[in-house]
Amino acid sequence: MSTEISRVTCIGAGLIGSGWAAHFMRAGLDVVVHDQSAERETYLRESLERAMPSLTELGLAPGASLSRVKFTTDLQEALTNCQFVQESAMEEVEAKTTLIAEIDAHAPKDAVIASSSSGFLASDLRRKSKNGHRIIIGHPFNPPYLVPLVELAGGDVASQAISVATEFYRATGCEVVELAREIDGYIGNRIQFAVLREILYLLSQGVADLEAIDRAIVAGPAIRWAVMGPSAVFYLGARDPSLYREFVDLLAHEMESGYTAPPSFKPDAALMRAYADGVCRGIGANGQNDMLALRNEGVAKLRVLLNGIRTRKGPAR
Repeated sequence: MSTEISRVTCIGAGLIGSGWAAHFMRAGLDVVVHDQSAERETYLRESLERAMPSLTELGLAPGASLSRVKFTTDLQEALTNCQFVQESAMEEVEAKTTLIAEIDAHAPKDAVIASSSSGFLASDLRRKSKNGHRIIIGHPFNPPYLVPLVELAGGDVASQAISVATEFYRATGCEVVELAREIDGYIGNRIQFAVLREILYLLSQGVADLEAIDRAIVAGPAIRWAVMGPSAVFYLGARDPSLYREFVDLLAHEMESGYTAPPSFKPDAALMRAYADGVCRGIGANGQNDMLALRNEGVAKLRVLLNGIRTRKGPAR
């Protein structure tokens, strides 16, 4: 499997597929985007144009151009001469498994096939394919052109494909996390859902409204998490490194004392409806446009700032 990758095929021109196309374009690659619906080309082009200010802020690779992103409804044409496939189609396991088998049948034999699946296992997605060793999970965070994380999973059978994908994603500017073993939802989504569960519990208990809960996260832990992970943050919570083990014992005691939602808490349908209604009436009352602009500009500027700090201090991996 070649690590000299310059041609990428994105399967699916929806939210994630278009985001991947923007990311790969920024990296200076030739990108072919496939979707069964010809109407999706309009969405793709609009998404790329909307992403350009952030892509420019992050820095365009030499030769990066929207003209290098092509669209087709012909799967075989999309896969011709491709070197890496990023599948971002429907999130339904049987349909995705069937599609990946079709991609496997037509893609060049050396091309890695990475699925943007938000929670499925590679071992399930490859079961209809003849070349399962090249089918892996390459899970991004939305949108892929802004959030650098890519989680890779696939098991021992795909170790070579994982190695190729790791080098490739890093070359395009991604922060790669390889899972030692497969698990539903991977790492980032499981953490997100744990936080969402706490938000729902606080809402159910009438502790605060959703805007206040969001502000408590954004102005507190999220600022530190943008610089270092929770475990690193907790390590700095001990006044002396020699006392850290005692500090962890205190954390355990606080969790047992009610610092998290009780195990018996199960969000029901009524609570989920109240949550959705609360977001639409409050946080989302004015629609998405201003929020998207804030997210795009904010994340891009934050990444540039953090990259500058890390470059001066050296990589922290």
